[in-house]
Order: sequence, then C-alpha cells, then structure tokens
Amino acid sequence: MQSYLSGRGGIKEDNDGTAKSQFRPFLQSKDTDQTDTVDDLSGKDLDSEVIYDEANCPKVEVLSEEGIAQEILIHLQDGRILKIQCQY
Repeated sequence: MQSYLSGRGGIKEDNDGTAKSQFRPFLQSKDTDQTDTVDDLSGKDLDSEVIYDEANCPKVEVLSEEGIAQEILIHLQDGRILKIQCQY
C-alpha cells in the first residue's frame, strides 16, 4: 500500500542550490487555483443549527442548505469565529 504522502511533493533544490518546496495541498490540482473553488455563501439562505454549546467551551454552529452542511462556524471564547467551508 502506498504512503498517503507519496507523490505529493517534497523539497527540491534549484540549480543555484536553494531549496524549493514542491508540496501542494491534497484538494488543489495543478490546473486550478483554490480561490476559484470557494463559493460565496453570503447571498444564500442557509439554515443554522447549533450542534455544541457547553459552558467554558467553544460553540459549534452548522450552516446548511437543503440538509447539506455548507459551513461550520466555531465561536471561540475570545469572540473570534473560525469558519470552515465544506466542499464536496
């Protein structure tokens, strides 16, 4: 069985001897830019559901469209929000 990271790239040296990283993200192909694949969710009517809300812990909220999760919001205790977009 092949390693998960095999073929994903590594560190190669240029002709002048400087190291150059060839690692690329798993979901990003060579032909497309990652910014082209991210949808703007601000214009959509998404359903909100809080799936975790305990004292002294971050609150987790899922935004979904037609029952399919589109974004996960993690409300941190210091007021920041971590947004995770779901791409299928």
